[in-house]
Amino acid sequence: MVYRFETTEQNNQKANDYETKALLYLLSFRKDSKQIEVFAIDCFNDVTGCSRLYDKLWDVQSKNVQSLTPRTVGKALYTLFYNFEHEFPFEEFVLFMPKLQKRYLINENLESYNISNFKPKEQSKVIAGLEKEYKDRKSIKPNIGKFQDFFKHLKFVVGDKNKSEYIKKITNFKNNIAKEKFYEDIFNEIRDKQTAYKNIVVHNQKISTPSEVANTRKIFKRVDFDTLIINRFIGYDLFENLNRIPNSFFDYLRDKNSEERKDIIQTSNSEIARFLFDKNNKKRFWRFFEHIIITIQENIDLSSEEIYDILKTSDIKIPQELSKETLLYLISLVKDGWQGEIQDEN
Repeated sequence: MVYRFETTEQNNQKANDYETKALLYLLSFRKDSKQIEVFAIDCFNDVTGCSRLYDKLWDVQSKNVQSLTPRTVGKALYTLFYNFEHEFPFEEFVLFMPKLQKRYLINENLESYNISNFKPKEQSKVIAGLEKEYKDRKSIKPNIGKFQDFFKHLKFVVGDKNKSEYIKKITNFKNNIAKEKFYEDIFNEIRDKQTAYKNIVVHNQKISTPSEVANTRKIFKRVDFDTLIINRFIGYDLFENLNRIPNSFFDYLRDKNSEERKDIIQTSNSEIARFLFDKNNKKRFWRFFEHIIITIQENIDLSSEEIYDILKTSDIKIPQELSKETLLYLISLVKDGWQGEIQDEN
């Protein structure tokens, strides 16, 4: 069971906003998003989600064309159908696209739908577009009998949200704690990393099992997005700068020797990482992290110890997974990062 990477983009190696929205759609906007742990970029398709064991694949083709017709929609389905014909365990196929003209659809207000939402006459045009593209690329006729089963596994998704909405969905903060530009910058950073992965050439390479896609170095892991957002809030790479001590944390470490300081920083980072990357605690982490940010914003001139005391008396329960030292460290990280944001604005 060999898969050859035949449909990678050899010419356009820059990720556009739409491809990044497709990636973030897989990450956070599906009912089964939590099952997706790995995101392969420009391997099987524009983006393909993979389960932890690579025994399920969610394949997404992004098509950012504002004037899509049913025939061009059918043409855009080629790569998805190519993967459907393969024996790899593709769970679902998604065409991520702009909103179509209402004259093509039964209900133009749906954000996701299957082919039955196309008017009957337009459905035949979608099929004709796919059939022609297949003939043009393969020089043979497709097995039309497979189309019906393919469309049972195909979903059309409208990607009309703005950049910030796709980032906010990762944390699901209830409050507006940062400006739109803050979230847009995170989106753009993800897009730029996506472009870097697209520039890694794998065209015509072969793999025997889905898990071998990890060897291409063209993958995001779910934890990468959480880490990126944390790093944005504190202003540097938290888990890569273990020797860096936040200014607001120096008072707490003043009476410690160098080895003790190093141990405290490493232990604190480990506790934060375990709590953040435990998918069973993810919602609880982001809720508490939001509460820390809001408390710091409202008390930016107080010390980390004073902010910690306020948190202890709040309605939000302090997670048992985080020691007092780790909480003071996390508060200090966010406090210094937020003070940097304020200085940048002035």
